[in-house]
Amino acid sequence: RVHTAHLTHPSVGDPVYGGRRRLPPGASEQLMARLQGFSRQALHACRLGLNHPINAEPLIWEAEPPPDFRDLLESLRQDAEADRSDSV
Repeated sequence: RVHTAHLTHPSVGDPVYGGRRRLPPGASEQLMARLQGFSRQALHACRLGLNHPINAEPLIWEAEPPPDFRDLLESLRQDAEADRSDSV
């Protein structure tokens, strides 16, 4: 989190490294509403794995993103697609 914030790309909803909430210029109404309504950090691991410390068996966990995270991603995709089609 600190590294992406240093590169001026903080995580959405990060209370420590995110700074003040800023909405992207030119964002759609839908995206602005989704960003304003997102009340937590936008972080999710779809897959985590490690080797068991005793028998070295690989252990893997998978989890789909929660609905609010999927909705946020979809709003970001739609906004990016609309922006690309506007600039062509």
